[in-house]
Amino acid sequence: MTPQEIGLIDNRNEKLWSDLNNTHSISIELNDYPNYASDSENSNSRIIVPKYDIDINAFTHELLHILIRQKELYLGSSFRHLIIGSELLSQLLSDQLLEHFSNCMDHIKMLPIFLELGFDKKKFIKDYDVNKCTKSEIQQLRQNFKIRGKYYGEAVDFYIAKYIAIKADPKQHINYTKSLNELKNLDSNLFSILEKAVEDWKTMPFEKENIWDDDYNSISFELYQSLSNWTEGKTFL
Repeated sequence: MTPQEIGLIDNRNEKLWSDLNNTHSISIELNDYPNYASDSENSNSRIIVPKYDIDINAFTHELLHILIRQKELYLGSSFRHLIIGSELLSQLLSDQLLEHFSNCMDHIKMLPIFLELGFDKKKFIKDYDVNKCTKSEIQQLRQNFKIRGKYYGEAVDFYIAKYIAIKADPKQHINYTKSLNELKNLDSNLFSILEKAVEDWKTMPFEKENIWDDDYNSISFELYQSLSNWTEGKTFL
C-alpha cells in the first residue's frame, strides 16, 4: 500500500516525497505503535504510521526529519559523540536530554519548510497546545539549580531541556519571554552559550556550498567546547 493510497500525500508534500525517494528508499510501516516515527540507515528510511491515525501532517513531519538526514545535517549525533567523550559532560547531560536536544534542533530547521509547504503550524507537533516551560518548572529550577554554591547536575540537564523546548516550540507561548528571561537571570553564561548555538544553527545554510562543508560540526564543537569551559571551576552535585 502506497502513502498516496491511504491519504498521506497531497499536492503540498508530493514533491518532497518524490525528491526524497530520488535518494532514499522509504518504506511505510503500518502498525499499532501509538506515534509516528522514522529511522534511517544509509539510504534506507522507514516511517512508522499508526494504522488508526492517518495524519498527513505527522507524516510530513517525519519526511522532514528524513530530509535533514538526506542533507547530511547531523548536528545532534555530532554533539552526542562529543559529549560521550567527556567524562564530566557525559555525567551532566543525560541520554534523554541529548535525544531531546537533537530532535528540537531538527524541528528548528524543519518548521520553516513545513510552513512553506502550506501546512498549519498548529499541526507541526501533537502537543502544540502544551506550555513547554511552566511557572512551576521555572520555580523548580530556581530552587535546585545551585545549592550552597554547588550546581545540581540534574537541574543543569533540566535547564538545557527547558531552553531548547522553548526555542523549538512553533507556538511561542505567551509566557516564554518571561521564562527565557528567568533562565538568563539564573545563569547568563549558560544561556548565552545555548543562544549562540541555536542562532548559528538557524542561519546555517540548508544546502551545502560544496561537498566538504560540515558547518554543523563547527556548531556542535563550539557548543561542546563552550559547555566544557562553563564547567571549569564549578562543583557539581
